[in-house]
Amino acid sequence: MNYLLQFMSVIKLVTTLPISMKEFEVGEWAHALLSEKIVACIQIEKIRSMFSWEDKINSEEEWRITLTTKLSVIHQIIQAIHATHPYDVPQIVWHAVNSDQNYNNWINEVITNE
Repeated sequence: MNYLLQFMSVIKLVTTLPISMKEFEVGEWAHALLSEKIVACIQIEKIRSMFSWEDKINSEEEWRITLTTKLSVIHQIIQAIHATHPYDVPQIVWHAVNSDQNYNNWINEVITNE
């Protein structure tokens, strides 16, 4: 695989979880994805989200979950999120990222459930 294509396979996927979930519950949710070997790294942070839902403008705290993974397992991750997510319509967005070759190699070593 050439150098550029190798890096294009790395993606960041972002979802959110309700702030009503305790930090340890969010950690367990993230741990399950890591255990499936479809995610290399997960970052968790508190954020404020503003959004329209059922004709109402909402402003709520949430957990932002950023997953570092590979495009080749995106369907498995989406399936896992839908199966375990408490929202009717969870945010699931992703984009390709560039990465250092050593980091990219590590991602390829960690994600083995392709």
